[in-house]
Amino acid sequence: MSDAKKTGSRDISELKQRLGLKKGAAAASQTGATARVNGGQSGGVVPPPGLNLPPPPGLAPQQPPQPVIPNAHDDPFGAMNAMAAHGAVQRAPEIVIVNDGRPVEHVGASSSGAKILRIAVPAGIALIIGIAVGKIGTGNSSYNDGLKGAKAILGDKNTPSTVANLKKQLSDLDTWLDEAKTKKNFRPDAALDKELASLAAKLEVKSELVFRAKENALDAETSGEILSFYAGVEELKSMVDNHVKSAMSDDLAFANAAKKTDAATVKDDENAALSGQLRYGVLMQAPTDTDKVDFGAKLVELGPPYCGDKLATSGHCGEGEAPSAFAYRSEPGATWTKGDLVASGADSVPTKKLVMLLPGGVRDSLVKGAEGVASESLYTKRLRGIYEFVHGKTGPDGKPVGGLLESGNKLQQKLEQVANKGSRFSFFM
Repeated sequence: MSDAKKTGSRDISELKQRLGLKKGAAAASQTGATARVNGGQSGGVVPPPGLNLPPPPGLAPQQPPQPVIPNAHDDPFGAMNAMAAHGAVQRAPEIVIVNDGRPVEHVGASSSGAKILRIAVPAGIALIIGIAVGKIGTGNSSYNDGLKGAKAILGDKNTPSTVANLKKQLSDLDTWLDEAKTKKNFRPDAALDKELASLAAKLEVKSELVFRAKENALDAETSGEILSFYAGVEELKSMVDNHVKSAMSDDLAFANAAKKTDAATVKDDENAALSGQLRYGVLMQAPTDTDKVDFGAKLVELGPPYCGDKLATSGHCGEGEAPSAFAYRSEPGATWTKGDLVASGADSVPTKKLVMLLPGGVRDSLVKGAEGVASESLYTKRLRGIYEFVHGKTGPDGKPVGGLLESGNKLQQKLEQVANKGSRFSFFM
């Protein structure tokens, strides 16, 4: 029993000593602390309480004393108290967890996305600026190409196939056709066809210029006008070539028709009073009590005049003497019959009177033949079509409208305006 009391007292005494409640233990603990502060060197000066002196030169700075933690097996209470005191002095940093609703893997993705944005935004701005500069440069280059194309297509009067040269040829052709209309009314003429072929040969269209017209950088409207003009020149050239080829046979038919017309025309030595007119007329007849003839008109051939009662085979009457009648016959080679020629009258014509035939296509076809009339008609129609294609049809105000020459004039003026503009700066020049 005494041993148990002794053992219990010793345990309490040891516990007080460990907890620092025993005076002797406190003094020993203070002495140990003072020794640790002085670095364990003898003769050190103990600093007053609360004063922190720097270490002597050459010595490492003093480390704060580390608490002694008893063995938990031997002294569980002391170990807990020491660990609690040590945790209060050196508290571990707190980690605050915030739930933002995003998965953990998105934290790294956000950081990477920010880096990508810092790189991509300046690169995107630079790309936009580059594209804008490129478009401006490309636009200016296209504009300059348009100027070059306009100058090349416009050309000058002496450069074949250019707009200026073709417009001059059209102007010359228009003047020549206008004279042919005024002087000959587009009647067949071999010399006229030869000159027309010479003018058409100058309507030259080079394929490289047409290709340039298709690929030029001008606006769509001007490009369309250029191609339309070149197409018009090609069509005109085809029209002229077709006319010249057809005119070879037309000229032959017209020559034969001209011989027939000449043979059917009254000569001065045949009948001076009717010279230059056709030798054919109409005899009006109607039945009477004494003459049982058919009612109608008969085509007859006119012959020499009668001077008084005498037939003038020379075609002339005496000086100052007018013909009294004209000879006629209804059958080739028959004997001439005397008849009266009616040059004017009212709304009725007496019988057995001669009437002259008026000009007309049917009359001419009777004289020239169907082939000659058709050839001349087609010839005139083709030539008139060429004239209207170049010169234009006459409008309500009497001025030509819609001709190829008018289109050439407008196109030349537009190209001159474009060609006179200055070029623009471009990186692609």
